[in-house]
Amino acid sequence: MAPDGDCLGAGLALALALRRLGGSVTVASSDGVPSNLAFLPGAETVVRQVPPGQAYAVAVTIECSDLSRTGLLVPAVQAAGRIIAIDHHASHGGYAHLTDWDPTAAAVGEQVAPLIDALGVSIDRSIALGLLTALVTDTGVFRYGNTTPRTLRLAADLIERGATIGEIVRAVYEEQSASALRLQGYALAGLTLHEGGAIVTATISRQMLEAAGATPEEVSGIAAMLRTIAGVRLAMTFEERARTVRISIRARDGLRADRLAQALGGGGHAAAAGAEVPESLPEVMTRALDEARRELQRSREGAEADPQRR
Repeated sequence: MAPDGDCLGAGLALALALRRLGGSVTVASSDGVPSNLAFLPGAETVVRQVPPGQAYAVAVTIECSDLSRTGLLVPAVQAAGRIIAIDHHASHGGYAHLTDWDPTAAAVGEQVAPLIDALGVSIDRSIALGLLTALVTDTGVFRYGNTTPRTLRLAADLIERGATIGEIVRAVYEEQSASALRLQGYALAGLTLHEGGAIVTATISRQMLEAAGATPEEVSGIAAMLRTIAGVRLAMTFEERARTVRISIRARDGLRADRLAQALGGGGHAAAAGAEVPESLPEVMTRALDEARRELQRSREGAEADPQRR
C-alpha cells in the first residue's frame, strides 16, 4: 500500500532484471503508482490487481513488514507457491518462505542491487534509475542518518551507469501540482506545536482535500516538511479517510518513529513510519500524542542516563 520511491524503484528494477532473463513478471500495487514516480522505467506496466484465481509460482514482496502491507493483493500473495520478502524495516514479521531482511540497509534498493548482480544481469541505465530512486528517496537525497558509505558507493556506481540524481529530484520533489501546494498550505497553516515545540502535528481533512482539489497521494511529504521546523523532534500528520485515519510520522535526534507507529498498529523505520487506524480523528490524535509524549520521555531519560547523547 502507498508505495514510495524505494518500494517502486527497487521493485521495478528487479522486474526489469527478471524479464531480461526471460521471466514472466507482473508488478502490482493496490494503490497504483504515485504521479511523481511515473517517470520510473516500467511504471506503466504496474497493475492495481491481478486476475482472480491467478496462480503465481513466486510472489516477491518489497518493503512489506507484514503481509497486510500488500493491501488488496494479500490473496494473490498467499496463493503463490513460494513467497519471498525483501525488506529493511526494523520490525519484520516472518510471513515468507524466504526472507532477505537487512535493517541496516538505507533502502531496499541496497538489497536488490546485489541480487541483480547475482542473477548475472548487467545493470543498465533503466535498472540503475530505479535503484538510485530507491536510495535518493529513502535517504532524503542523502541527508538522513541512514546514509552510509555503502549507500554512497552504490549511488556512485549507479550514476556511472547512466542514472542521475538531478532527474530524480526534479521528478519526485520539484514538479508538484498546484493542488498539492494548496494542500500543503492548508496543512501548514493549521499546524500545532506540543511539548515546548518538540512535537508538531497537522491534520488533513477530507474538506481540505476537496478545497485544494488534491488527491490522497498528494498528502505525501507534508510530515517531512513539518520535521524541518527548528526544535521539532517528532512530526505527525493525520489524514482523515472514509473509515480510518492515516498517520505519517517523521522523527529525528534519537526519537523512534517506528516504535510510535507500532504502538498504533503500524510500522516503518526509525526516522519515518506510519499507521492506519480505524478510529475517529480525535481518538487517533489523542492516542498518537500520548504515545509521542512517551517516546519523547524515553529519549529524555536515555539522554540523562548517557551524557554523551546530550
